[in-house]
Amino acid sequence: MSARMQIARQAWGEVPDWIEALVVACDAEGSSQSQVARRIGRTPGVVSAALNNKYRGSMTALENRVRAVLCAEQVSCPALGWISSADCLQWRDHAAAMNSSSPMMVQMFRACRNCPVFTKEGDDVG
Repeated sequence: MSARMQIARQAWGEVPDWIEALVVACDAEGSSQSQVARRIGRTPGVVSAALNNKYRGSMTALENRVRAVLCAEQVSCPALGWISSADCLQWRDHAAAMNSSSPMMVQMFRACRNCPVFTKEGDDVG
């Protein structure tokens, strides 16, 4: 058992599957906590706080982000059909702050805003 998994077990008791996925990604050969944080679009401090069950932001939003990027799930997009949850997350991030006038971005902005997966408060920050 890795040191990170021991930390997670002490902090969480029963470690949720998405925290376990975070630990496995951090412990993977050639990876680090900083690299995994970059992959999920968050800071190493957010990853550390999550592993220690001390994250003060939206744990649900962080869980969704970890699942989207590290667990490779598929979701049904109203505009694109079946896409990876990581692609969905990227489109939601773009839709949260519309800053382009390209036809595709406008289409996805509208589709994401009307999708049940999208939340107006967006994902957590940090």
